[in-house]
Amino acid sequence: MATFQVQVEDLTGSIGDTAAISSWLQDGCKAVVGFISKNRLEQVASNTNFTDSIDIESMKVLSVLRKDANNSNRYMPCRELKPSQMGRVHDSAYMEYASTSDPAYIIHNQVINTFPESSASNDSRVVSINTDITVLHGATNIDNFPDEVEYAVTLYAARQAIERKVSDANVDEDIEMAASYSNQYAIVDAQYKEALQLLGVEEIDERKLQKDAR
Repeated sequence: MATFQVQVEDLTGSIGDTAAISSWLQDGCKAVVGFISKNRLEQVASNTNFTDSIDIESMKVLSVLRKDANNSNRYMPCRELKPSQMGRVHDSAYMEYASTSDPAYIIHNQVINTFPESSASNDSRVVSINTDITVLHGATNIDNFPDEVEYAVTLYAARQAIERKVSDANVDEDIEMAASYSNQYAIVDAQYKEALQLLGVEEIDERKLQKDAR
């Protein structure tokens, strides 16, 4: 299989900046992961055990679980609560109250806290996708990432590369070249959005697509 650099430059022509290609590929992973169905992500997700709390700055959280010491240490799914419910999670008078059989979690300042607090080391677990993925221009695949999504990442990187060419042509005041690159960008951008639609997502928020477009 061709490297990502070759795949990108097949769409854009020579770039001459491998560091930029790698950066665009990594940004593409972060952008594309938001459009993949949860069921598909769970098939390639990682499990990380923790005690009470864990930093999730570079994670897309799919689910959180906690062991129930009163039920053979089986992992029970946690309910997500809002940070404003931090007090109620401890008070049995409220429906937000967390027990070992019905645990909960709260995300605040990019940190997950599980409730009740841990009774043993590493008795909580987060199922997640790493969004800070290192993808080098010379690679041919992305580890722990759905294979069918990789082409969308390639298209994202190609789109960013063409955008740079448009910018450079404008700086050089080459109107014809800038127009040509703009047309090329429109084609690749349409291919990128079509690739997202083919990921199995029934409906993609057009506002999200527009926000992602550069």
